[in-house]
Formats: sequence, C-alpha cells, structure tokens
Amino acid sequence: MAELFEKTYQAEELDDEIAVIRGSIWDNCRDWCYKCKKIIEENLEGRKLARCPYCNRIVGFLAKAGIDEYLKTLDPEERETRESGVWRHLSGLVYKELSYTEHLYDDFRIPSTWMKIEALDPHDARASCWLFGAVSPEEIEIFGKVRHRIYFYDYIFSDTSIEDLARQVYARRGLHGYKDPVNIILDAKWGTKENMRSLDSDTTHRTWQSELERAGIRRIKLSQSGAGDVELGHKIVRQYLSPHYSKITQTSKPGMLFAKKGCGGIYSPIQYMFSYIYDETTGKPEEKFKDFPDCVRYIGLEMPIYREPEIEQNTVIHLTDRMNHARNSRRAMMGGR
Repeated sequence: MAELFEKTYQAEELDDEIAVIRGSIWDNCRDWCYKCKKIIEENLEGRKLARCPYCNRIVGFLAKAGIDEYLKTLDPEERETRESGVWRHLSGLVYKELSYTEHLYDDFRIPSTWMKIEALDPHDARASCWLFGAVSPEEIEIFGKVRHRIYFYDYIFSDTSIEDLARQVYARRGLHGYKDPVNIILDAKWGTKENMRSLDSDTTHRTWQSELERAGIRRIKLSQSGAGDVELGHKIVRQYLSPHYSKITQTSKPGMLFAKKGCGGIYSPIQYMFSYIYDETTGKPEEKFKDFPDCVRYIGLEMPIYREPEIEQNTVIHLTDRMNHARNSRRAMMGGR
C-alpha cells in the first residue's frame, strides 16, 4: 500500500512538472537559482521577495525542468546569455564559430554549373561592398530544411561612382565566366534611399536600385529588413558556419566557406568577418566591420536552394513569356494603346 502511494505521489509530482512547463498551472513551491545550483523549497518569503535566500540573486518562478526544456531550444550563444546573464556584447565576436582552418578554402575555378548569387551593401559616404558567392549542389541542413553549401570566392570594395562600380562587376563576372547571377541581394535600407550618388548631377528621386538598373545591373532583390531579421540572420549564418556531414564524401565541413585569396587582403570579407564584434556599450554589432558580414547575412536569410542552369534558364524564360503575354493582353484590352 505504501509502495502504491509513493508511485501515485511521484506521478502527481511529474504531472505538476509537465503542467508548469506548459504554463497551465503556477508552480508555488519550486524555485531554482542557477548561481547556487539549488532548489528553493517552500520558501514563501523568498518567493515574495523574488530573491534567492543564499545569494540574494533574483530567481524565476518556473520549475527547473521547465527552465531546462526552454534552454534546450536555444543556440549555444543565446543559451549563455539566458542562463548565465552574460550579455552577448561581452562575448566578443559575433561569429565565434569562425576558424581560419575550417572556414577558408584553397581557391579553385568555380564550376559554371554552380548557381551564382551576389550581395551588395552600398554606401554614399564610404566604400560599398559587393560579395560574389556560388551555391553548390552539396546538400546541407539549415534548421531542419535541406539547403546547399555556399562558396564565397570574390569581392569588390569600391568608393567610385555607380557607373564605374557596375563596370567592375561586369569585369569580375567575365573573369569567372558568367553574365548574370540568379539574384543580387541589395540592402533594402540603402537600396531604396533617395538622393544618392548617380550617373549624373541630377539625383532627384533616384536610388541605388534605380541607378544600378540604369547601369544595366539586373535581377536585383531587396534584402529582408523586418523587425528581428538582423538577429535571425545571425542565427542562420551560424547554422551555415557549423559543420555539416556528407554521406557521399563521409566528411564534415561548414555550409559557408571563403576563398583564401579571392576573399582575402585589406578590407576583405575575411578580415571583416573575423573582426565583426559586439559593441560593449550597446550590445549591438559594431559599425566598423559590419559591411561584408551584412552581405553574408543577406544571402543567409535567403537560404538559397541550388537549381541546375537549365532549370533556372527555363524558369526565367517561362516568367518572361508570362509577363509578355500579360502585357500584350492588357494592350489588347485597351485598344492597342
């Protein structure tokens, strides 16, 4: 009988733990102090003051099991912040995962069949950063979704006019054997900002996007710029920087890699990525080295999926045909105007 009572009591206690985790009841007897690593049992005074009686630290009102389950949902960087109270700006680098041995590769000729993608972080008062990347057929997994490994192989760091910048881009693409990428991800904030440098002295109602298009740059797509997208982008890039195992090659390597020579040098993506740190006063990334990391983040937020060139070309042709058909139908309805 005593054994049955004990099992019943343990089952009810477990039910309470589960209910606390789900938030359906309020735990009125079990507080947990992570500093002291102690459970505060039936401490009504401690609960009233919301402080640990051992270290005077503010304690939470969740069961330890509930806290542990929540912490399991966080990435290591965020867990350190939530669990230990160490704010992110104190932890230094934004991307602690970066390693010169793991994330840099010996330059090679990017295959023509790989899907090209580019990103631009433009500025008026300082140099603009253009990053060239290729999405390979190698499968990886990002937050449970099948995606593909990205190789960054070249860049432009330029403070010249947009017309000259466009000429540099054409030359760089020709060097790597292609004409247009699948997309150019343009910083939404600066890309749509009016009254910036343009091809002539008249800057009225002109933006980076409109001027780039005037210079012949096609397939521009604005970056995601909603609330929380910066932090989300950092999380996604960290996932890419993590090792991903391949059953085919039976090896692990990161989902994002940088060419040693193509992405190296002064004012380079490699220098910026390894110098990208949190500001100790604001807890936000410092402005000094954020331009190329922003380009990486724009591409990371897209989580691009590799498509073979033939499929991509057929998709573009299909969309062009549909657009022309819609335009012709509209003109017919308006009497040929």
